[in-house]
Amino acid sequence: MVVYIESVFAFNVLVDYLLLFGAARVAGRTVARRRLLLGAAVGGIYAAVQLFLPRSVVFLLLALALMGAAAYRGSGRAVKLTLLFFLSSCGLAGVVVLLGQSLGSMARLARGVVTADLPWGVFLIAAGVSYLLLSVVFRYGAARTGSETADVVIAYRGRSARVRLLRDTGNTLCDPATGLGVPVIDRHSMGDLVSEEEAAALPRIAYCSVGNADGTLPLLHCEGITVDGIKLGPRAVALAEHPLSDGGAYAGLWCEGCERGNHAALAQNAVA
Repeated sequence: MVVYIESVFAFNVLVDYLLLFGAARVAGRTVARRRLLLGAAVGGIYAAVQLFLPRSVVFLLLALALMGAAAYRGSGRAVKLTLLFFLSSCGLAGVVVLLGQSLGSMARLARGVVTADLPWGVFLIAAGVSYLLLSVVFRYGAARTGSETADVVIAYRGRSARVRLLRDTGNTLCDPATGLGVPVIDRHSMGDLVSEEEAAALPRIAYCSVGNADGTLPLLHCEGITVDGIKLGPRAVALAEHPLSDGGAYAGLWCEGCERGNHAALAQNAVA
C-alpha cells in the first residue's frame, strides 16, 4: 500500500488541533488559536517523520512535550493541559481500535495507516490508569460546575476569551467610575488577550482580601462581557497574576449579583 506523507501530515494536523482545542475547553482554559495550530503542526511533523523512524517511546514523549509547549505555553496550566491532551489522544486511539475490531479489520477502517492487535487486558489497564489520572489531577476542575460557576466571554480589541468564573457573593469589588461590579480574573487564563506589558500600563483598582489589606490590581475596560449567554455590555475586570483556585477549577471570581443590575448595592460595598 502507498502512503502519502502529505496526507498523513494534513490528517494529523487536523486531529491534533481538535484534540488540543478540546483539552483546553474541557479544562476551562482559553488558548490562542494560532498556538493550537502550532502545536498541531508539531504533531503533524512527528506523524510524518515517524513513518521513516523506528517506533520509540522516547520520540513519542518528546513530541508530546513539544506539542504541549507550543500550544499551551503561557496558559498557566501547560503541564495539566498537555496531560489532558495525551489522555484525550489515548481515548481517541482506543475508540479507533475498538471500531476496527468491531468491523473485523483495522486495515478496512484506517486503510492500512493504523494497525493494532492488542489484548483486552491492555484496554482495561489503560482505562484504569486514565481514570486514576483524571481522578487525581483533574478532580478539582470538575468540582465547581453548574450554578456555582458562570461561563464568561470577554471581548477586548476585537478579540475574545472564554473563562469559567466562580460566582462569589463575597467579591464586592466595584468600578468607582460606573458602580458596576468588577470580576477578578487570572490574566493567564485569557490566553494572549492581554500581555504582561499591556497589563502593567493599565490603571489600577484598590482591593483588600485575607492577608492583603492594601493591594491593587490592573483594571481592564472591556468592550463587552457575556455571562451564560447574556450580553452585559462594556465592563471592567481586574486582572490577577496568579491562579485563584487550586487545580484550575475556575479562572477567577465573578461578582454575583452585578449581572442583575444590582449596581447600588455593589457601589455601597465597593472597596475602592
